[in-house]
Amino acid sequence: MSDIKLILDHVLSDEKLLNSSAFRERVYKDEPIIRPASQLKALSTPKKIKEMKEIVYSPEAYWKTSAWLFYTQGKCAEDYEDSYEYNTDFTKYYPCYRDLSLEQLRGYFTWRKKVRNGNIVKAPLPFVYIYIYELINCIGSKTTLECFLKLKNFFDSYTYIDDSIKKYSENWLIDFIVYYGLDPELANDMPDVMHDSALLSLMHWDKCSDDELFEAISKLSSYQFEKSLYYLSKPDEFKAVLVRSFIGISAFFHEKRKQSFFSKLFGNTVECSYNMFRSAIFYDRQSMRSCEYALNEIHTYTCKNGKWSCQKIYGSRGRSVRLGNLVRAVDSLLREKSDFKHKISFEDVSKTAVKLIRNVIDEYFEELRRKEARKITIDLSKLSGIRKAADITREKLLVDENGETDDIITQTEENTKSEPITEDCPLDRSEKEFLISLLYNGDYRGISAKYRIMPSILADSVNEKMFDLFSDNIIDFSEDIPNIIEDYADDLKEMFHKE
Repeated sequence: MSDIKLILDHVLSDEKLLNSSAFRERVYKDEPIIRPASQLKALSTPKKIKEMKEIVYSPEAYWKTSAWLFYTQGKCAEDYEDSYEYNTDFTKYYPCYRDLSLEQLRGYFTWRKKVRNGNIVKAPLPFVYIYIYELINCIGSKTTLECFLKLKNFFDSYTYIDDSIKKYSENWLIDFIVYYGLDPELANDMPDVMHDSALLSLMHWDKCSDDELFEAISKLSSYQFEKSLYYLSKPDEFKAVLVRSFIGISAFFHEKRKQSFFSKLFGNTVECSYNMFRSAIFYDRQSMRSCEYALNEIHTYTCKNGKWSCQKIYGSRGRSVRLGNLVRAVDSLLREKSDFKHKISFEDVSKTAVKLIRNVIDEYFEELRRKEARKITIDLSKLSGIRKAADITREKLLVDENGETDDIITQTEENTKSEPITEDCPLDRSEKEFLISLLYNGDYRGISAKYRIMPSILADSVNEKMFDLFSDNIIDFSEDIPNIIEDYADDLKEMFHKE
């Protein structure tokens, strides 16, 4: 056998044969002139591939499109699998089955079997595109949704192997959703639709939350304020002023201008003719249908007698320079107002917009000033003195009709200095009975007289001791009558039961 191989190698490397005119004029493709017997079996044509090849020479193929031929051959071999490894790289533009040699066809179906079993490995690029074309044409799946999920998974996975296919992935995935009428939410995580979502937030500025507007501005602004020193030092302040400025300018345009501020920044929707699955081999099996499809409010598709059009906001689908100029102006004017160490300049922002931004900044800083003025500072070091003064006042008031103060004061001191009833309850007996009487409409005055402590003092004492649990007063004494604050009544009843 080794001698036969040596003879074949000698014949195939003969320079006289290679340089002969007969040899040069002939074109040999895909297969060598002479093959060892060991390879002849591997090159046998499987029955399914023969059927595919016969379609090329069928009467219909002469007047049908190449897209029809691809779809028909693909459906013919939809479930075919092979076991023939093909490891030679090659290039073909708009590849289809009829362009592949027998070896390449068998190699493709072997690779496709691996992909369908979840083993996505590198392959010649024509194999990759033929597989994508199959999915676009819904070859190899029972439902359109199943086919879409396979297509999306393949794009996501194979992009890590060869990112050259990424330039087509989003358009073809969106086209698939539109053409086959799938749920538009399937496109929500695609960049073009996410861009639309941010645009819609700014378009409906009067209906969106501050967080939604701030996120949309962040996505669409060419000036990326996340790197701004001022934003990094005062993010909440920057966010508040930026959102209020955008709302203020939008409201001004709504009231004073024919064109909205959104339209000034991004333009309006425009309808243009559209090629479904552009740059792919796609057989339109509904070529004369008419329909409408909306991805969202500003991104719609229309088909009239097979001709598609798309209506959306065209122009730059990236970050907006005009919006970026506005954001930079907000950053600059904030730095100016707060006398920030590092100043920046801005340009291409109207005097009206600058005036509105300045007003927003002034109003915001005035709000901060008022909040600071309302803050009450408590000097804790003086509390002990206040308590002593209150004790003296209480003792002077608790004098019986006969003026016998000594016994009364002694009894009062014993009551007020009693320890809490339990570790979990910070109140002493007089405070607890007073609180329970308020909770269950009891005689709080009788409790006050029993312990010879004024109701107002008992209420203050209860509020002080329970403050750590509720972070608030639980008894209201604003009208000289103690009342449990309604918000805390149920919780207190769980803690203190009627005795």
